[in-house]
Amino acid sequence: MKKGGFMKDNKPIFKPYRKKSAHNYVFEVLKEFIISGAYKPGDRLPTEIELSKTMGISRAATREGLRELEGIGLITTVQGSKGGRFVKNINSDIIVNGLDILLKTHKTSFDELIEARKAIECITAKMAATNRSQENLTAMSKVLDLRVKSKEEFYSKTFELHELVALASQNKVLFYIVQAIRRLIFQTYSEISLEENNIELVMKTHNAIFKSIKNRDPKGAEKAMLSDIEAYRKLYLDVLKKRFSDE
Repeated sequence: MKKGGFMKDNKPIFKPYRKKSAHNYVFEVLKEFIISGAYKPGDRLPTEIELSKTMGISRAATREGLRELEGIGLITTVQGSKGGRFVKNINSDIIVNGLDILLKTHKTSFDELIEARKAIECITAKMAATNRSQENLTAMSKVLDLRVKSKEEFYSKTFELHELVALASQNKVLFYIVQAIRRLIFQTYSEISLEENNIELVMKTHNAIFKSIKNRDPKGAEKAMLSDIEAYRKLYLDVLKKRFSDE
């Protein structure tokens, strides 16, 4: 009798080798060629028929493998006589879109979002205070004034500061993660009207973040970022509480 992956005499069970599915093989081979640079951004891939014949795989499986490549943003399909499947320029969108879908699919809670922001953005703020350049400071200074007329412009400038802080950390992975989290933040911020926002408080916390980073003060930057995130958390919960009490 088998138990826990072992036979009765405690010897391991070796599963028979199975080749990958045909469409997955197409996906993996082409993905490796793109990542390695064998196919560069802008290059046109061989046609579906050519790939099918070369790999000895059915057109249906080849087509499915190509769809998966397009689904993760590595290639794009262009229609017309000069069309075909082309390699896309690989950028942060692949990471951002993938993480965004993952977080939404697993129904990330507001508390989880706040915990993640504290863990990640306090680190980016500390690193930015050490690694920032004058160019980073100049970009941040342009989004500190939040006295704007529309909700969209307010949120755009608010989110941009956080992305610029992550960029100033000089860590691309952290920057991409902050970009992805931004989309979840927008969903919660969309529940708050411009009038309900304490614009002066947000400007105060943002200026404190900027000042600490400018002064190369990691502890101050971390403290200011934490205050900003906490202010956002309190505002969101207060707005929801007020709305429920008014119903």
